[in-house]
Amino acid sequence: MTGWTAEPSYDVGAWAALSRRLSPYLDVTVALVATALALTSLLATTSTELAVIDTRLEPANLVAVAATAAAGLSLVWRRSRPTPAFAVFVAGCLVVTLTNHYIGLLSLILLFSLYSLAAHGRRRDGLIGLLLALVIFGGLALADVPDLGKSDVVQAGALLVTAWAIGDAIRSRRAQQHEQLHAAEREASAARDEALQAVTEERLRIARELHDVIAHSMSLIAVQAGVGGHVIRTDRDAAEHALGVIADTSRRALEQTRSMLGLLRDSDGSFTDPPTQTMGDLGALLDDVRGTGTEVTLTITGEPRPLDAGVELTAYRIVQESLTNVLKHSALRSARVLVAYEGDTLDIEVVDDGGPSPRTAPTSGHGLVGLRERTRLLGGTLDYGPLPGAGFRVRARLPAPSLEGAS
Repeated sequence: MTGWTAEPSYDVGAWAALSRRLSPYLDVTVALVATALALTSLLATTSTELAVIDTRLEPANLVAVAATAAAGLSLVWRRSRPTPAFAVFVAGCLVVTLTNHYIGLLSLILLFSLYSLAAHGRRRDGLIGLLLALVIFGGLALADVPDLGKSDVVQAGALLVTAWAIGDAIRSRRAQQHEQLHAAEREASAARDEALQAVTEERLRIARELHDVIAHSMSLIAVQAGVGGHVIRTDRDAAEHALGVIADTSRRALEQTRSMLGLLRDSDGSFTDPPTQTMGDLGALLDDVRGTGTEVTLTITGEPRPLDAGVELTAYRIVQESLTNVLKHSALRSARVLVAYEGDTLDIEVVDDGGPSPRTAPTSGHGLVGLRERTRLLGGTLDYGPLPGAGFRVRARLPAPSLEGAS
């Protein structure tokens, strides 16, 4: 034998559902049973038995019956309105006792009423109820009411304190469970929000990458298609070159687009990120742009150094988007790219001297907005706008501490 066979567990969910369904009828049932027992104790006690208990006790009358019934029926609200229910119960007990009638089982049911107040009411109300009951018992003993001797006060006080303590412990435990449940719900909600935010940020990142790849590639294709269409009958070599650039550009754009769409469709994390561009790829980028007939110069100052992959990609995208705008909007098709490695920053400036007038300058759109968002996420700055007279400038500063020597 390797161990004991586990007993079948109860269906907690079904039990909880049944408890919730029967809960509205529970207090009504408790109140009716308590009232019936209290009235039976009051009415079934004969005069002879009353004389044995205390010769001053009187037979039950309508007042005693009504007060006993009111006290017992007050338990209907023991959970929904515990403080008024306890007050009515105490008042009923006082009426029965002060009219010299036999209180019977009401003295025991009082313990249950106090327990309900402590378990379902506020802690302050439970303490007040306990003190009130102790004071009343002490006062009645001093007043020498029937069927309550001074020796009974100590026992009654101990029972009252016990009933209150049990109810208060249950109330505290319930409050702790509610707090734990709410804390778990808050944690689950925060986790869902974080997951949703992460998914949204990732999709936005992929959307920016798709925009940059497609916009730049389509601009190159459009320019080369125009060149090819213009020289197809006069310069066959130039037309073939244009078609070759279109084919190469389309192929690269298709590969990158498929890679990024694969990330969107990936559900098990098996798909790897497509390779990202760095500052070392600027040469190939400028060659592609020069192939459209656009004059581009690159000036690098400072000592180039390895940078964070996010900074490298953002810097590359800034130059790429700026040159894409030159292809789409510039009249003279010429641009200068300035890259400066200064301390812990990387400055980039792309200037088009012959671009559009300020009225048609590309001061808005997904590309420039995406550049600003990329830069802001890295803690950098980016500004852009038309130059006086003609032209357009994009200028960015990125935090770029060196990775050389980093562990």
